[in-house]
Amino acid sequence: MKITVAAAQFQPELRAIEANLECMQRLTEEAASAGAQLVVLPELATTGYEAGRDFYELAEFRENSRSLEVMGACCARLGVHAVFGFAERDARTRDVLYNSAALVGPAGQLIGVYRKVHLFAAERNWFRPGWEYPLFETNLGRLGIFICWDAAFPEPARVYALKGADLLVVPANYEHPYAEDWDMMCAARALDNVLPLVAANRIGRDNELAFFGHSRILGPLGRVLVKFDEERDGVIVAEIDTTDAIRRREQYYTFFKDRRPETYGEICRSM
Repeated sequence: MKITVAAAQFQPELRAIEANLECMQRLTEEAASAGAQLVVLPELATTGYEAGRDFYELAEFRENSRSLEVMGACCARLGVHAVFGFAERDARTRDVLYNSAALVGPAGQLIGVYRKVHLFAAERNWFRPGWEYPLFETNLGRLGIFICWDAAFPEPARVYALKGADLLVVPANYEHPYAEDWDMMCAARALDNVLPLVAANRIGRDNELAFFGHSRILGPLGRVLVKFDEERDGVIVAEIDTTDAIRRREQYYTFFKDRRPETYGEICRSM
């Protein structure tokens, strides 16, 4: 299936949900006008990254989220899917927060939420790690979402591939001076699993950290289809063919046919 996808990057204003939602809608509109059916926005796009203890005030229940309401209406108006990062409050235990990414559908509906499994550095002070990798069924195919530091680990993308993902989606807040690492990680996760990948990384500075962008759309061999290495707001758009990955797996890139999972047990036993 051929689909058109977009990655959007911008500088979220720290602790300013309404201002960030305005920018997110503008970028989603820009991507939709270029033909995008799926728009990926950065990690913690609604709040900024270094909100600290203020995350307890900024975090939203998914059931009455202002961010989900606004982006749902935006997606319904434009007829697109969108993935964006937000701080989520647990519905059962209100003091538990997650660094999450929402997938909203073209009817404005919430299709699902992924909670970041691999937390990084100070994130552990505010968020609880997620524990599962839900595969999201859409009319564009099956999407596997993971967030930023998750991309440093081969396992999340491989789990999604084994579940039958058609596309990997990565909202991120990856910071200077690690742009080269980020570029390699994105390419590796695509090639490891012979899957196209869409990654949206933010720009700008919060308090201590500065972010470099480098949003990119990759083909199933990790090759760049289009990238955005400038540190400015904007979107990139590309058409991908999700059946191309299937064809390549049946030809030279027979990673899944040649796997020997009976020899991999030590990965889970080792600390």
